[in-house]
Amino acid sequence: MGGIRRLHHPLGLRAFAAFALLSLCALPGCLFARGQVNAADLPDRVTGVVPGKTTIAQVERMIGSPATSITPLGGGNLLHVYTFGDTKTAGLSLIVLNISRTNSGFDTAFFVVDASGVVVEMKVGQNSRDLEWEWWAFGD
Repeated sequence: MGGIRRLHHPLGLRAFAAFALLSLCALPGCLFARGQVNAADLPDRVTGVVPGKTTIAQVERMIGSPATSITPLGGGNLLHVYTFGDTKTAGLSLIVLNISRTNSGFDTAFFVVDASGVVVEMKVGQNSRDLEWEWWAFGD
């Protein structure tokens, strides 16, 4: 008579269930993210700086212009400040639970320059060197 006929195939429901199960199993996974602030290799690039000999113009050719600030210190000295660092996140993403840990290491490089443009003092941080990927998000 003019009704709607439904087709039932024994594999149709099973195939759909298998597809749904595989899709749900594919959702969880690992995640990795990395972010670098400015030049993370700055400590390696300033190894040639010799306080009392190297000029700030030579430093800028090695690593570029200061990313953060140039501050007058008085007595004709300037403080050139560079900031750099590394951030690494690793985690596990499940359907209802996400666990991740982020490690950050940020450093600052200071160059004190006299009135004639010669670097008289420098300090370069090392906190971001060889930053580890860590998985466990709870405690140390």
